[in-house]
Amino acid sequence: MGKHKKIHLSAPVLPHVFKALERADMVALSQCKEEEIRPILPCLVRMSLIAPIENTMESTAARKAILKILSGIETVNAMVALLSVDFPTLESDFKKEQQLRQKAGGLNSGGAQEGSILVQNLINGLALEFECSEPLKRLRLLLSEIIYVMAQLKEPRPAHEWYHKECELFDNQCYFEEVADILSIGVSELPGLLSPGELAETLLHFSNAPHLIARIVANQPDYFKEVLSSIIINGEAQDEDTEGGLMRQRTVRTLCLMNPSMALYARHLCVELYRMPGLALYLTLDAAKNAFSSPNSDGSLCCEGTDVGDVVSFVSGLLLSPDQHQRAWFAAYVKSAHKRAWDEPCGLSSLRCELSERLCALLLFRTTHLLPASQVIPATALLRLYTALKNLPGLKLHEEKEVTPLLQLLTCQPPVSAAGVRFVSTGLCVLIACPQLLSAAENERRASEWIKWLVKEEKHFSGALGEWSSSFGALLLLVAIHFHVGQLSAILELVSAALNMRVTTKTANLARIRHIVTHEVFTESVVTLIASKVSVTRGLNAALPGFLPVHCVYHLLKSRMFTRHRVNIKNWIYRQICNSRAPMHPVLPSLVEVYVRSVLGTDGPAPGHPTALTNDPISETEILAVFEYSSFSSETQKRATSSRSTRPRLRQTGGHRLYLRQGGGAPDGRLADVAARGVVEAMEVDDQNTSNNEAVGKVEVRCVLTSQLLLLYYLLLYEDLRLTAPQQQVTYSATLFSQLPIRYLLARAQRDQALYGGLYSALIRLLAHHYPQLCLVEDWLYKPPVAPPSLLSPRTPLTPSSLQRAMSECRSSPGLLLVLLQRCLQLPSQRLWSVAAAPLTASLHYLLEEDVPRTVLDHYVLVWRRLNAMYPRRLWAMTVEGLRAVPHPPGGRRRPLTEDDLVLDPLNVLRCDPRVYRRAPLLQLVEYVLRVYLLSSRTFLAQHQLSTAAAAAEAAAAAAAGGSLALVAPFEEERDKLRNALILTQESAAVQILLESILPDASQGDGPSSPGSLLALQEVQSVVFSYLHQAFIKDTTLAKLVHFQGYPRELIGPVVQGVPSMHVAVGLNWIPELLQLPQQQHRQRCSVQLQLFTLHLTAQLALQNAMPSTLSIARLAVNVVTTLIGVLACEDRVLLVRGSLVPLVTLGRVFPCLLQDVTQLLCTGARLTRAHAAILPAPAPLLYGACASDGVDGAGASSDGLPAFGAENKQEKLGETELKAEAAQSSDNRAASHVNKFAEEDAIVVEVTQAFRRLVVESSMRLKIY
Repeated sequence: MGKHKKIHLSAPVLPHVFKALERADMVALSQCKEEEIRPILPCLVRMSLIAPIENTMESTAARKAILKILSGIETVNAMVALLSVDFPTLESDFKKEQQLRQKAGGLNSGGAQEGSILVQNLINGLALEFECSEPLKRLRLLLSEIIYVMAQLKEPRPAHEWYHKECELFDNQCYFEEVADILSIGVSELPGLLSPGELAETLLHFSNAPHLIARIVANQPDYFKEVLSSIIINGEAQDEDTEGGLMRQRTVRTLCLMNPSMALYARHLCVELYRMPGLALYLTLDAAKNAFSSPNSDGSLCCEGTDVGDVVSFVSGLLLSPDQHQRAWFAAYVKSAHKRAWDEPCGLSSLRCELSERLCALLLFRTTHLLPASQVIPATALLRLYTALKNLPGLKLHEEKEVTPLLQLLTCQPPVSAAGVRFVSTGLCVLIACPQLLSAAENERRASEWIKWLVKEEKHFSGALGEWSSSFGALLLLVAIHFHVGQLSAILELVSAALNMRVTTKTANLARIRHIVTHEVFTESVVTLIASKVSVTRGLNAALPGFLPVHCVYHLLKSRMFTRHRVNIKNWIYRQICNSRAPMHPVLPSLVEVYVRSVLGTDGPAPGHPTALTNDPISETEILAVFEYSSFSSETQKRATSSRSTRPRLRQTGGHRLYLRQGGGAPDGRLADVAARGVVEAMEVDDQNTSNNEAVGKVEVRCVLTSQLLLLYYLLLYEDLRLTAPQQQVTYSATLFSQLPIRYLLARAQRDQALYGGLYSALIRLLAHHYPQLCLVEDWLYKPPVAPPSLLSPRTPLTPSSLQRAMSECRSSPGLLLVLLQRCLQLPSQRLWSVAAAPLTASLHYLLEEDVPRTVLDHYVLVWRRLNAMYPRRLWAMTVEGLRAVPHPPGGRRRPLTEDDLVLDPLNVLRCDPRVYRRAPLLQLVEYVLRVYLLSSRTFLAQHQLSTAAAAAEAAAAAAAGGSLALVAPFEEERDKLRNALILTQESAAVQILLESILPDASQGDGPSSPGSLLALQEVQSVVFSYLHQAFIKDTTLAKLVHFQGYPRELIGPVVQGVPSMHVAVGLNWIPELLQLPQQQHRQRCSVQLQLFTLHLTAQLALQNAMPSTLSIARLAVNVVTTLIGVLACEDRVLLVRGSLVPLVTLGRVFPCLLQDVTQLLCTGARLTRAHAAILPAPAPLLYGACASDGVDGAGASSDGLPAFGAENKQEKLGETELKAEAAQSSDNRAASHVNKFAEEDAIVVEVTQAFRRLVVESSMRLKIY
């Protein structure tokens, strides 16, 4: 087919040729040279012989182009002959031999051609047979070798042993072209037998595998990704440690050089599968070289030294990856490759050479110490990468090729910009993380001069950053602080946070950099003075990156350096709190905590100053200045009517100027003195501005909500630590706390926890300890009701005066008040308090009048609940004042109750208008206020005991003989007992008042003739019983105390039925104690009344909770009554018998097993009564006659037997109350007709008889005897 032209035997596949073939661009292929298209001739010949699918002009033109390309190339003739062989027969023989090789004990032990089906009767050697054979036999020879290697690979081998097949056809370069052509055509014609991935894995064990696989893939571009993935997936985790790994590495690199667009895919596959890290590095370096050698859009080449490719970013991403497995995989590779020599070929060596070249290229731009602006970001990335290589895998830097250039780059002077600040911060961290850079004296001197230059130029950098960024000055100051206090591990943590990587430098290697910072640049006094006068960060929030002045002040406070040098930091803390905004910076809560501890001295004494307290607490005036602003908005809206423009502002600062100086620069040797003089001048100016601000009493607040939350946290933490402070401290007044919207601020912190992370939990902890009344469960569950749109729009506007007028007319025209209350529910929080709080509480007594609709009271409670969510403590006091009873005389004046009065005596809440106890909605508010003030009183007493513990102990010790301290502990125990007794007394008194309030009262209209009043009484009782249930569950001792004190017996039944927690009387088993009280503690008559109270309580508990434990208590009560009847005097016995009839019948009805004891007790009572009447001086005919007329003998039994009780149906149906009434009536009748002195005994016998009848009848019906 034309004249033969000599072609290079192993010509590589060029990228543009592969790309043209992949796209079937025949025009581009026709422009290529013959030696360039030689590797893809098998594909082109096959394309020319295949009939086209469609006969279009484009396909015809492409076919002609292919034929034009192939014309004149002699090798094409051999390929055409190869394509003419009988492939179906070859395929059949291939399968037979493959099956034969797979059999156990088959042909694996011999050579490739021994017993082969594909190749038979070989006379000469393999190479000679290959040269002398026709194309079909050549193909059979190659396939036989491939099948043999496939079979050998399936044999078990040691893990790290790499199998290599020596073959003349694959080893000799002279056969390379023919072998490549034959295999390319074989893969194309036998796709079902030779899969690309399996063939590539087999060819890896032959010589010239990379180029051979590249030739085969070049003729089948569609198989590129499959072959590439197969080689990488089957690769090792560390590819440079084995021969097979190196072979795979060279193969993939050859494939990616042929198709550079797939290099990034191959690298991604390596990283994703944690395979072949050396290959990933080589691919990255090859991509960078390709980018360097490729022309730009203007035709010029890329300049050396620029950030070409992504070598730095890729390696940094591997070392600093969030995937721990990925970091460990690459770090293990670096540690293994680091053991090789610098010039030994490997991926790490190539990477270090590339990075070293980039270092030198960056330094070529520098004629002075200045670093060009275009090179700042690449230099920062390079420094960070070297730090990662040094610390994570433990790479040791080369002294000449890496350490010296790295220090020269690090100590360059960048331009004043944000990128320059980042470069300087990174360089400072690199000096600490890589102490090897300071190994030489010249390097140490250079680093010292550079740090001094940083101190001098910091203000210029901070001014360039603006208001919302941070300079490197804070980082430098923090490093100096930690070096001075010896917290070297904290420095490493600081550097790790700045570089966003884990720094593993040993603290013992930081001696040189520590000496530079602490002796040549910063002394301890200079550090303290500078930090105290540093400008606050305006608008400090969590979004600000880097290290800020707040970090410096925090660490200085924590290390007590301010205390050692007597520097007051209070004004700076206050200004920084006022200049904070959301989202809150995470250091601020910790800053407040260490500040409070420094104020109170709870952080321990400073060295050299055991009792010195330098910092002052924030004054109440300064706190109230912040709370002068509206707390219902995050903006700085002040409640006062003064214009904002008239308020003085704090001193304006330009960024974070840490080192204030007057005039220009100074020599490095006098840097510390100049800085100190600048600090002193700044102190004078700052003190003057501070005094002016304090004189005016105004402050500028950047975010009201953030500042108020921080000050609230400060106050609560101060009060918490003040109680245990070693010295007497300033105490904030209760008036200050009453003016703070604590509940509202807490609700905002709960709602916006994403903005105030960490502060909400601390506030909850402190509030639950100091203000438990603000942490009630029902308040957490409360949600403001969604008010429906008002259907009526009254002409009266919603103002305090209109609300007060509507309250006064609520009885005659409740509609107006109802509409105004609905409009109050629709108001926003910031308006509701100012409009509704004062009139609704001051005119509350109008709602106590008769005929006020219930819906008005319900709407009032809803509005009150909303107000309670804003300023609860103020609202509680106003509500108590509004419900106070009318003074006597009515025109007299009385002193209004303050919150201190209510905390000291919570019972003032119940000294209200008596009509409140018949208004259930208002009584719920009173009960709520009572609970909160009881909690307040309990907390106040506990805090008062803690705050006066030291003084009380000193007084007790002084009063003791000889001043011994042995009485201090008993004295404290006595104080605890007295406090607990006072608390129980208050709570039990409140319970007794509430119980008395639910007794029917004729003056309140309670009676059978008024059904509405009875319903109101039942509702009020349910409110009181709900309070009792919560109180008894909270403190079971209170339930015990209340019942030991006693209350009206007619309330026992309702209390037991309405208070579920009354079961504690049975569970805690204190009723036996109530029965066994010493008799001498009471008068005899009172003792009998107490026993009757206990008996009635036992009966009602048995009726409500019939349990085995209740049965034992009931049996004990019956035994006690039996004993008392026999030992009491006549009058007490009569009182006991008459009072115990009803509970005894109840016990007998509930527990049938007690019938015998109860019946015997009733008989005993009747006998004793009869005997007492018999021994009296005067005769008693009436007693015997009355008993006889009722059919009862002296023993209490019927003269006709038990059936007589069943005949009297009327008596069987009488209740307990009717029995008592009937007995009393019969006694009165007999007393009127027969005047004698035994009327009381006569009535008792009748009552016992009726009780006995009732007991027998009910027991008979229950047990179904009759």
